[in-house]
Amino acid sequence: METLTRPKLREGLEVIRGMDDHPLLYDADSGIYHRLSRSAAGLVQRLDGSRSLEDIATLMTQRGTKTPEAARTELDRFVKNLYDSGLLAGSPTPQRARDAGRRGKRSQMMPRFVVSRTLMPRLLEPVAALLRKASGGALAGLHIAGGIAGTLAAVWALFAGPSADPRLAHWTTLIAFVLFLLQIVLHETAHAMVAQILKVPVRGFGFALLFYFMPLAYVDRTDAYRLRERGSRVVLALAGPVNDGWVAGITALVAVTANGTVATVAATMLVFQVFSVITNLNPLLPSDGYAALEAGMGTVDARGRAFGLLKHVLLRRPLPSHLAAMTPAARRLHLAYGALCTLYVLVLAYVAVRGTAFSYSSVQGMWGQ
Repeated sequence: METLTRPKLREGLEVIRGMDDHPLLYDADSGIYHRLSRSAAGLVQRLDGSRSLEDIATLMTQRGTKTPEAARTELDRFVKNLYDSGLLAGSPTPQRARDAGRRGKRSQMMPRFVVSRTLMPRLLEPVAALLRKASGGALAGLHIAGGIAGTLAAVWALFAGPSADPRLAHWTTLIAFVLFLLQIVLHETAHAMVAQILKVPVRGFGFALLFYFMPLAYVDRTDAYRLRERGSRVVLALAGPVNDGWVAGITALVAVTANGTVATVAATMLVFQVFSVITNLNPLLPSDGYAALEAGMGTVDARGRAFGLLKHVLLRRPLPSHLAAMTPAARRLHLAYGALCTLYVLVLAYVAVRGTAFSYSSVQGMWGQ
């Protein structure tokens, strides 16, 4: 096959320096980033279609310490990986890349729909320009400190403050839920604002349907991979949950100082808010907490790798080349993480089923009386 004997990168690919100063291969057509080793970054420059694999392997042998056999084995594996990822001229485009540019995408039981790709940056840039003049460390520290204080206040008010009035439970719960959906818009706006301050492109904002029915706002911050510093990527990932902490703190203040319907709505909102913060920081879910942990450790797609290894072990599926190249220690760590994530989801499912059964039995008992 000519594609593999004289490999050539297809059009629309660019090697850039991003996270932790690592080289990344950016696919402008799909918007996907592919992480490269430093040796691979130099190797892709030679994939112009004018050299055969034998010629490239010879160059690798002359300029390195590898034997011809080891150089050819490594090169074959690398080129095959590029082919499978649809990055060579003539290679088929994988489903992931075909889906990346669509306005509506399915991901983790949550289809997403882009509303605008340009409005958010235009709205946020005037404020972001002012905030860039402040000390980035001080600004991030203040934001995080306020979020932590607000979350602690919300937890205190949830248990020590006034309880929701059961006589108003039906419609105040609805009001609290609608306000919580608006808070999610603020959550995503916080991510977008930090991205704008850091001059990371926000590809667009829109809405998602969690489990195909619950509407949520979201912003696409995929281009965070362009940030070289881990601290910046962590701050960007945590911007939403920290902002939730601020809002929860304000809600707690209202809950303990107001009366009547306002206090009941605030007390009900605190339940949503505290649960949301805990869930959003849980690294066993595809959450902001997981994204922050991944950014802090400098890893990429840890969940995908973990579940890929689990499928290989449990279902005997072939191991992709990028997983086969992992060290035994890294493989064991990813397997353990994937097993924990799976166990956690199973426990959640069990609790949900038991809770549903209990509620049904309670209703049956009430009607039986």
